[in-house]
Amino acid sequence: MGVNDDLEDAERESPLFPECPRCGSAIVATTVVGPTEGTASPCGCRVIPAVLEFE
Repeated sequence: MGVNDDLEDAERESPLFPECPRCGSAIVATTVVGPTEGTASPCGCRVIPAVLEFE
């Protein structure tokens, strides 16, 4: 197992984009209207901006 194999495994384990907490689709962008209101794109689900933070 080489270095490239390790990188490929890490890429499969961590998604490139966060998942929408409502529908599970990948969130590519968000529109934040206020501290408690936002919209995920491209799915259009309403989300709370705090749930979009990466850990």
